[in-house]
Amino acid sequence: MKSNKTILVVMILSAFLLTNCGGENKSEQQVSENEIPVKVEEVKFQPFEKYLTFYSKLSGIKEATKGAMIGGKIEKINFTVGAYVKERDVVVEFDTYNPAAQYEQAKTAYENLKKNYERMKALLQAGETSQSNFDAIETQYLVAKRNYESVRQMLFIEAPFDGVIVDVKVHPGDNVKNEAALFTISQISKMRSKIWVSEKELSQFKKGMKAITEFAGEKFVGRVVEISMAIDPMKQAFFVEVEFDNPRGILKSGVTTEIKILTYENPKAIIIPRNLVNKDENGLYVFVVKNNQAEKRYITNGKESGLYYEVSNGLNEGDMLVVKGSAQLDNGTNVKIIQ
Repeated sequence: MKSNKTILVVMILSAFLLTNCGGENKSEQQVSENEIPVKVEEVKFQPFEKYLTFYSKLSGIKEATKGAMIGGKIEKINFTVGAYVKERDVVVEFDTYNPAAQYEQAKTAYENLKKNYERMKALLQAGETSQSNFDAIETQYLVAKRNYESVRQMLFIEAPFDGVIVDVKVHPGDNVKNEAALFTISQISKMRSKIWVSEKELSQFKKGMKAITEFAGEKFVGRVVEISMAIDPMKQAFFVEVEFDNPRGILKSGVTTEIKILTYENPKAIIIPRNLVNKDENGLYVFVVKNNQAEKRYITNGKESGLYYEVSNGLNEGDMLVVKGSAQLDNGTNVKIIQ
């Protein structure tokens, strides 16, 4: 009997202990179910920048393409791409036997009249001829000189200014038509690019704004130098021109690069990822954690840049912003911060 009583007591105690333990587990489980796990980040001030990005072609700060003034055969090209030339250096030479130019006739007439002009000038100074005779020869000489120079300019194509040959479009022996493009010369110590913007975008631009581009693994920082005041009827857009220093000639004329214009910056801003922002009938909102509860905060959006919002009102430095788990939250929901 004593043995049976002992077994009975043990069974009662075991049942009592199991009941108490089960109650504790149920209580803990209820607390866990009432708390939504979330991850948070502390709101801090940080710099915020907004860029507008465009793709545009670069060109020298001063650039010109010279064309043929007369059709004919290319006799000689005196400079190659990359060569530095001075103003009036002859870059392309045409065949001087071009019948349309009559170069040899113009040259001979000029040289003969130049000799007569110099002879009559000496006679005038010696008092051996009249002023009227000298004036007549001088007039003929000046006409022949202008005619010769005009013909020569048609056959010997000169650089219009100091610069670098960035493109040669013809080869010796080519027969080209009148007005055919021959070569392009550029001053590349500074490079410019014209980007086209909409009427809405135009209001964001000001002269002096920072412009950034990259080429050949290097970053170049320039600035906005000109903003159009009238829309281009063909493009239905406004142009904004930017300029970059290019002292080592790394940037190349004719190359299309990505150009970023810094249109807004705030060195002390509150910014949040766009995906954290929700919206209801009252506006935009996010969740923060305060006293282990979710608090619904309506925010005012400032500028936007890519995946980020600048928050101008509604969040303060030090707030614990919910960055994960907000889908299950409502105002006042109990939360548990997890790492």
